[in-house]
Amino acid sequence: MPDCARTGRSRPSRGFTFIELLVVMMIIAIAFFALRPSFVGAVKGSRERTAVRQVVGMLTAARAEAVARGKLVRVVFDPSQRAFFGELQSAPELDRAAFDPLPLLGRERVRVPAHLRLASLEVGGSGQHGVARTDVYFYPDGRTDGVVMVFGAERGRDVRLVVSPATGRIRIDD
Repeated sequence: MPDCARTGRSRPSRGFTFIELLVVMMIIAIAFFALRPSFVGAVKGSRERTAVRQVVGMLTAARAEAVARGKLVRVVFDPSQRAFFGELQSAPELDRAAFDPLPLLGRERVRVPAHLRLASLEVGGSGQHGVARTDVYFYPDGRTDGVVMVFGAERGRDVRLVVSPATGRIRIDD
């Protein structure tokens, strides 16, 4: 015969009481609201890094295309659309100013998200404030005009992107 039948006591329950469940749910809710700002900041920081990496990828691909094709490639920044896009010199022997669209990394354009601003842009040592568009040229020998871009985030530090004129190599300072 079981012990509880001999003593007349009921067997203890094996679950949580409603009060215990409420206390655990309150602890989880407090922890969520306390940690939510750090999660939101991490997500925004991740989106900013992704946008800068896309621009770096486009510039790197433009340099590689210029070297591989033996033609001039330019990356254009259009501030009205907040977008970068690539172009390939079509027939330099006929018209040096003729360029055709060149998808880089399989994309027509890389848009700069609204939460990320291009704080400054210098090409060849001169600032590009107030211009309708900015062209960055990559030459068949791997050189470029030299570019310094500073991206400012809503929160956090600015990210400085530097493209070396002699080698076309890209460095990110943050």
